[in-house]
Amino acid sequence: MHSLAQKRLAADVLNVGIHRVWLDPSRIEDIKEALTKQDIRDLIKDNAIKAKATNHKKVKKKKKKRTIGKTKKRVKRRKEKYIMLIRKLRRYLKGLKENKKLISKEYHYIRRLAKAGNFKSLEALKEYVKANVINGEIQEKTKIKKK
Repeated sequence: MHSLAQKRLAADVLNVGIHRVWLDPSRIEDIKEALTKQDIRDLIKDNAIKAKATNHKKVKKKKKKRTIGKTKKRVKRRKEKYIMLIRKLRRYLKGLKENKKLISKEYHYIRRLAKAGNFKSLEALKEYVKANVINGEIQEKTKIKKK
């Protein structure tokens, strides 16, 4: 065996690349006789074989960018949540209108608020209706501005 095989074994033992392995030129005969990893380990202890320092700075890891496919999935998930919520809110508002608890103007105004995303849940909508709609009339502060 010649020193290339020993270099490969040393690289494996030192856990570095083959080009980072340094062999002592004065001990080349001892290195050529090394056939096993244990022989190489003994030579490393005797400083006949070393790992060279790296010549370059540590490279920063690149941040993973969100690709187009991932963005679409995220938007789709957000849209599905919105659809589930808005259907629930509209169903509730429709029931209030049919039971004559809301007049048409109030119904359309609150429906517009729901579409704009003012209510994060059905409970928030119920609280709003309870606080602002009294006896079928919406309070002054939330009335629609006439053009």
